[in-house]
Amino acid sequence: MARRPCLDCDQPTEGTRCEPCRLARGRQRERARQRPTARQRGYTTEHEANRAAVLAASRICWLCGHDGADQADDVVPKSKGGTAKASNLRPAHGTNPCPTCGVRCNQARGNADATPPPLSR
Repeated sequence: MARRPCLDCDQPTEGTRCEPCRLARGRQRERARQRPTARQRGYTTEHEANRAAVLAASRICWLCGHDGADQADDVVPKSKGGTAKASNLRPAHGTNPCPTCGVRCNQARGNADATPPPLSR
């Protein structure tokens, strides 16, 4: 069989993915199967409506100050008693990294306290 580049890392492989990438994808799939749904984690229709309103008002990330935010970050995380109210949501980079600094600000912050930490650039 001809060797071709892995779909994930471009290393030569016999199949579509090299062994390390194949194992990593399996771990990702298992994590996704075990993770509760968004509704189970508390993201209700109220949250979705408030998220849309927050992102319509501004796309400036409250963590890094750059344009292009695509998620609404909980100022007080749900795991620490935060609510789905619009006053608890701020725009942040998440699904797509910031085009300026390359950070997924919402994921980098995690469930830290409300004061945004300095992010490594």
